[in-house]
Amino acid sequence: MAYKIFLDTNLFLDHLLDRNNHSSTILKACEESVVTGFASSASFYTLAYLIRKTISTSATRKLLGEYLRFISILPTQKNTLRISLESSFNDLEDAFQYFTALEEKQIDFFITANLKDYQKVSQQLPVISPQKFVTEYLV
Repeated sequence: MAYKIFLDTNLFLDHLLDRNNHSSTILKACEESVVTGFASSASFYTLAYLIRKTISTSATRKLLGEYLRFISILPTQKNTLRISLESSFNDLEDAFQYFTALEEKQIDFFITANLKDYQKVSQQLPVISPQKFVTEYLV
């Protein structure tokens, strides 16, 4: 079964900063169509903002363009923003990400290195770490 997974912004940052080899393994699996990767458009805004401080604008464009070759981008709808604002999340960015992922009904897992902020979520969409996904589902 080819899983459909939502990648939180921190997964991309871990890959870019070489902080987590599980993130690199997941992105490689997306690139090779072993799994189907999704991210929110907000992740790309955040990534562009953060990485342009350390590399040139042209390098930022090239790097994000590479991700776009194999990652599907989900928009965040107005109603999703409302639901996020009314949720029990302490971190609004996390709420925006989670509820954006929920809009895509066929996603199997929400993958994040930041599990503590997702403890209160319903089990509509399982939230797991990159390590757990690689060791339990990608083998």
